[in-house]
Amino acid sequence: MKRNKFILAVAVLAFCILTSCSKHTQVSSTQKTLSKDLLHPHRIKVGFSIDTLAMERWQRDVDVFMNKAGELGAEVIVQNAGNKIDEQIRQIYYLAEKDVDVVVIVPKEAEQFTSAVQSLKAKNIPVVSYDRLLRNCPVDLYITVDCYEVGRLMANGMINVTDKRNWYCILGAKEDFNMTMLTTGLRQATTGFGINIDGIFYSENWNYDLSYQHMQNLLASKYIPEVILCGNDAIAASVMQAIRDYGVNYHIPICGQDADIAGCQNVLSGNQDFTIYKPITELAATAAELAVELAKTKDASSLNGVTETINNGEFEVPVFWLKPALVDKNNLEDIIINSGFHSRSEIYQ
Repeated sequence: MKRNKFILAVAVLAFCILTSCSKHTQVSSTQKTLSKDLLHPHRIKVGFSIDTLAMERWQRDVDVFMNKAGELGAEVIVQNAGNKIDEQIRQIYYLAEKDVDVVVIVPKEAEQFTSAVQSLKAKNIPVVSYDRLLRNCPVDLYITVDCYEVGRLMANGMINVTDKRNWYCILGAKEDFNMTMLTTGLRQATTGFGINIDGIFYSENWNYDLSYQHMQNLLASKYIPEVILCGNDAIAASVMQAIRDYGVNYHIPICGQDADIAGCQNVLSGNQDFTIYKPITELAATAAELAVELAKTKDASSLNGVTETINNGEFEVPVFWLKPALVDKNNLEDIIINSGFHSRSEIYQ
């Protein structure tokens, strides 16, 4: 009998020890899970789809965007399409499969991304149209420098520079909706000044060889524009080169946009009358901030500074505008160098 009681007591003691160990193990496991969640919360993943990084300007955009997103604790997956529309569409589908939290798109063409964007929306992934407006698809946010204002600044700048009234435009890709906005602003600002825009040439794929050749063809046909407005500073440089190569020995008023290093140097030398500065650093940093916030809230209407919309052909898209500025040799020091956009050594190398 005593032996049976002893065995029973041992069994009860063993059960208590095992139960205690089990509870301790469960608590420890729970504590480890909670600690892991607190120490390693979900890191926001941002997809960034861009058509090309061949231009100085776009390299700056991506660098600033990634740095700011990193400061905010986000990871950025950059996809560079190498200037190929089919590749960019494929890469957007790839980002959808990677289950990113938000996708920022710099589209090669405005109207070719409807299905790709819809694939993102089907997964509840917000879409930000960066600098170029995606057309006819459900975009959550458009952030850009006001390209209507770019056109108005170009027009007003030229009106102040010259009394010539026969103008010619050599712009970027026609499928880039920024060119549509630029020409709209240009026409708004020239109304009532007796200015005649003799023609508009669009350089396919922003190909500077095409803008150079077009200028050569104009000169060969004995047509010399009195004023030339260019899609950006690199196009302006190609046009000026064509004019020099053809042997025109007088200055034709000319402008561009982006305030790239070569463009600023051409402004200072007097070869180019002015450029339009677009606050790229601010644009890219703000885009990163808004993209990260949009990934969290899924609601563009809650974002600071988003008070207007723009119609993209089918939808009213919330838009965040930044303002451009005209830069000539008189204010280049203040706007470009003192702001840190380019260093003094870069400009005066």
